Amino acid sequence: MRETLALPGARSKPKKRAKKSFSAKKLLELGRKHFAEDFPNPRRQGCPPKEQLKLLAENPRKAKESVLNHISFCSPCYRIYSHFLQLQKARFSSRKK
Repeated sequence: MRETLALPGARSKPKKRAKKSFSAKKLLELGRKHFAEDFPNPRRQGCPPKEQLKLLAENPRKAKESVLNHISFCSPCYRIYSHFLQLQKARFSSRKK
């Protein structure tokens, strides 16, 4: 067996840093802000029609995968999609009541 020698003043185990925990809500807010602001596309190059963004919000299984990919790097389209998604959520919650 090998003996390990410790230097004077050395710790046997390094202290773990306290990690700041993000709540799921905080993480989602950060993601939304990132997609909504960090990918400007002022000329709206390569953007799908609004109807396709609406379809993605209302019926994602029928939407084209390219539209989903597009909103991940185009903030204007992400914001339009988010608007349609909020409308969809509002309709759904009003049906439950």
